[in-house]
Amino acid sequence: MKKTLYLMILAGLILAVASCTRSEIPDPEWNDPAGFYILLEGSANPAVFFIDGNIHSSRIYVRVTDSKGRPLSGRTIFFEQLADSASYRQVDWGYFENNGVTIRKTTNANGEVSVVFYAPTRFNSGIMYIHAVMQVDGHADRGSTSHVGNVPQDYIGITMYNSAGAAAAAE
Repeated sequence: MKKTLYLMILAGLILAVASCTRSEIPDPEWNDPAGFYILLEGSANPAVFFIDGNIHSSRIYVRVTDSKGRPLSGRTIFFEQLADSASYRQVDWGYFENNGVTIRKTTNANGEVSVVFYAPTRFNSGIMYIHAVMQVDGHADRGSTSHVGNVPQDYIGITMYNSAGAAAAAE
């Protein structure tokens, strides 16, 4: 009886140890509702412009990584200018290095991409946003109209100050 009990306990322990061999949980796909797989982070340098009637530029940087912080290369990022982050009202206050109001660029081996943005020469508002969205299947879909979704994106704020030169140019 004792031998049988010990053998059953030993068999149970062997089965318990053998069934726990999974060492890694795979990440979900980027568009699964379970969470975020791809992180898109952006910044502008400089992020403040003095609007004085002259052309000033800023370099917009974006980095794309997976959930473990590994860079994702070969991803196409769509850049556009927005008046605010609460709507999708695209504006043409400034322009990108391609002389357009939007631009697409592909991330390098470090998962980074940068574009040059030329600030407006005329004061329009105190702030604007450069919206960076990762293209998926050839489309730069924003996810949903409420800005809540799993599409990798970032809003890069640019502050603008109206200087005396712009006021004189507007008169």
